[in-house]
Amino acid sequence: MKGLIFLLLVIIFPSFNYQKNEKIEGIYYSVDNKFEKFSIMKLFDNGTFQYSYGLSGCQGKLTGKYFIDNKRITFKNDEIFTEVYLEKQTDSLAKITPFYPDLSIVDWKIYKNAIKPISKINTGCIVEKGKHLKK
Repeated sequence: MKGLIFLLLVIIFPSFNYQKNEKIEGIYYSVDNKFEKFSIMKLFDNGTFQYSYGLSGCQGKLTGKYFIDNKRITFKNDEIFTEVYLEKQTDSLAKITPFYPDLSIVDWKIYKNAIKPISKINTGCIVEKGKHLKK
Protein backbone atom coordinates (compact mmCIF):
# COMPACT_ATOMS: atom_id res chain seq x y z
CA MET A 1 0.00 0.00 0.00
CA LYS A 2 2.82 2.45 0.91
CA GLY A 3 4.52 1.65 -2.38
CA LEU A 4 1.33 2.44 -4.30
CA ILE A 5 0.97 5.82 -2.55
CA PHE A 6 4.63 6.62 -3.24
CA LEU A 7 4.20 5.67 -6.90
CA LEU A 8 1.11 7.88 -7.23
CA LEU A 9 2.97 10.82 -5.66
CA VAL A 10 5.90 10.37 -8.04
CA ILE A 11 3.51 10.35 -11.02
CA ILE A 12 1.11 13.11 -9.88
CA PHE A 13 3.51 15.58 -8.19
CA PRO A 14 5.35 16.66 -11.38
CA SER A 15 2.01 17.59 -12.98
CA PHE A 16 1.40 20.14 -10.18
CA ASN A 17 4.77 21.72 -10.93
CA TYR A 18 4.05 22.09 -14.66
CA GLN A 19 2.59 25.62 -14.51
CA LYS A 20 5.54 26.80 -12.44
CA ASN A 21 7.91 25.80 -15.24
CA GLU A 22 5.68 27.17 -18.00
CA LYS A 23 7.57 28.82 -20.85
CA ILE A 24 7.82 32.60 -20.52
CA GLU A 25 9.71 33.19 -23.76
CA GLY A 26 7.93 35.27 -26.37
CA ILE A 27 7.05 38.79 -27.45
CA TYR A 28 5.01 40.99 -25.11
CA TYR A 29 3.26 44.14 -26.33
CA SER A 30 2.07 46.90 -24.01
CA VAL A 31 -1.71 47.31 -23.73
CA ASP A 32 -0.99 51.07 -23.89
CA ASN A 33 0.57 50.86 -27.38
CA LYS A 34 -1.01 53.42 -29.69
CA PHE A 35 -0.14 55.22 -32.90
CA GLU A 36 3.60 56.05 -32.67
CA LYS A 37 3.80 54.93 -29.00
CA PHE A 38 5.09 51.48 -28.17
CA SER A 39 6.72 49.31 -25.52
CA ILE A 40 7.73 45.79 -26.55
CA MET A 41 9.59 43.20 -24.46
CA LYS A 42 11.09 40.16 -26.20
CA LEU A 43 12.16 37.31 -23.91
CA PHE A 44 14.38 34.66 -25.49
CA ASP A 45 14.81 31.08 -24.29
CA ASN A 46 18.54 31.60 -23.60
CA GLY A 47 17.79 34.04 -20.76
CA THR A 48 18.31 37.24 -22.76
CA PHE A 49 15.87 40.03 -23.58
CA GLN A 50 15.41 42.91 -25.99
CA TYR A 51 13.30 45.89 -24.91
CA SER A 52 12.10 48.39 -27.51
CA TYR A 53 10.21 51.58 -26.68
CA GLY A 54 9.32 54.86 -28.26
CA LEU A 55 7.07 57.80 -28.84
CA SER A 56 7.24 59.22 -32.36
CA GLY A 57 10.91 60.09 -33.10
CA CYS A 58 12.12 59.38 -29.55
CA GLN A 59 12.92 55.66 -29.63
CA GLY A 60 15.31 53.24 -28.01
CA LYS A 61 16.27 49.59 -27.80
CA LEU A 62 18.34 47.79 -25.20
CA THR A 63 19.35 44.25 -24.44
CA GLY A 64 20.43 42.22 -21.44
CA LYS A 65 19.71 39.16 -19.34
CA TYR A 66 16.68 38.20 -17.29
CA PHE A 67 16.14 35.96 -14.28
CA ILE A 68 12.90 34.47 -12.96
CA ASP A 69 12.17 33.98 -9.29
CA ASN A 70 8.80 33.48 -7.61
CA LYS A 71 6.58 34.80 -10.44
CA ARG A 72 8.82 37.85 -10.95
CA ILE A 73 11.31 38.75 -13.64
CA THR A 74 14.48 40.66 -12.82
CA PHE A 75 16.32 42.30 -15.70
CA LYS A 76 19.97 43.30 -16.02
CA ASN A 77 20.98 45.60 -18.88
CA ASP A 78 24.00 44.66 -20.97
CA GLU A 79 27.03 46.72 -19.93
CA ILE A 80 26.85 49.01 -22.97
CA PHE A 81 23.41 50.20 -21.78
CA THR A 82 24.53 51.18 -18.27
CA GLU A 83 25.11 54.74 -17.10
CA VAL A 84 28.67 54.03 -15.92
CA TYR A 85 29.71 52.62 -19.31
CA LEU A 86 28.05 55.44 -21.26
CA GLU A 87 29.72 58.15 -19.15
CA LYS A 88 33.14 56.60 -19.84
CA GLN A 89 32.45 56.55 -23.59
CA THR A 90 31.05 60.09 -23.85
CA ASP A 91 33.14 62.64 -25.68
CA SER A 92 34.04 65.28 -23.11
CA LEU A 93 33.50 68.03 -25.69
CA ALA A 94 30.02 66.90 -26.68
CA LYS A 95 28.73 66.18 -23.15
CA ILE A 96 25.88 64.24 -24.74
CA THR A 97 25.13 60.97 -23.01
CA PRO A 98 22.27 58.83 -24.32
CA PHE A 99 19.69 57.76 -21.75
CA TYR A 100 18.64 54.14 -21.34
CA PRO A 101 16.28 52.97 -18.61
CA ASP A 102 17.90 50.80 -15.94
CA LEU A 103 15.57 47.80 -15.97
CA SER A 104 17.30 46.27 -12.94
CA ILE A 105 15.54 48.84 -10.72
CA VAL A 106 12.04 47.46 -11.35
CA ASP A 107 10.97 43.81 -11.29
CA TRP A 108 8.16 42.65 -13.54
CA LYS A 109 5.33 40.42 -12.31
CA ILE A 110 4.39 37.34 -14.33
CA TYR A 111 0.71 36.73 -15.09
CA LYS A 112 -0.83 33.86 -17.07
CA ASN A 113 -0.36 35.46 -20.50
CA ALA A 114 1.22 38.80 -19.60
CA ILE A 115 3.99 40.58 -17.71
CA LYS A 116 3.83 43.95 -15.98
CA PRO A 117 6.37 46.24 -14.30
CA ILE A 118 5.80 46.47 -10.53
CA SER A 119 6.23 50.26 -10.71
CA LYS A 120 6.72 52.90 -13.42
CA ILE A 121 9.66 52.75 -15.83
CA ASN A 122 10.91 56.05 -17.24
CA THR A 123 12.45 55.35 -20.64
CA GLY A 124 13.19 58.98 -21.43
CA CYS A 125 10.53 58.84 -24.15
CA ILE A 126 7.58 57.39 -22.26
CA VAL A 127 6.71 56.31 -18.76
CA GLU A 128 5.64 52.68 -18.94
CA LYS A 129 3.51 51.06 -16.26
CA GLY A 130 1.00 48.87 -18.10
CA LYS A 131 0.63 45.18 -18.75
CA HIS A 132 2.38 43.64 -21.72
CA LEU A 133 0.38 40.86 -23.36
CA LYS A 134 2.04 37.88 -25.03
CA LYS A 135 1.22 37.47 -28.72
